[in-house]
Amino acid sequence: MKKSLLIVLGICGLIGLALTSVATANSAVDSDEPAMMVSPNVIVLAKVSTVTVHTNIPAVLVVSESIELDGVSPTGLGVDNLGHLVAKFVLADLALQPGPATLILSGDFMDGGSFSATDDVMVK
Repeated sequence: MKKSLLIVLGICGLIGLALTSVATANSAVDSDEPAMMVSPNVIVLAKVSTVTVHTNIPAVLVVSESIELDGVSPTGLGVDNLGHLVAKFVLADLALQPGPATLILSGDFMDGGSFSATDDVMVK
């Protein structure tokens, strides 16, 4: 009986930790402030030819022609399953150098406002 109780308590604890992790991860992009995540976040220049930027910005609100990452236009735009903007960029166009780098995504909203979001990556 005690062994079964300990197993049940252990499983409940693991489930609690998993739910806490999910809530914490979602709160990082669940805000009114524009946010982005570059993939991959470690860019190996000899192996990577494109980077993908995932955002929490509703794609329907953005003027697609205005989107830039460090002044470079995307080669492709898309929408994730939440309706958020996703953009692809050619790595060679970004002219990154080895070391830490902060990338800035910027663009305009259809209502006349603008946005910018940043993400830190490591370039090797």
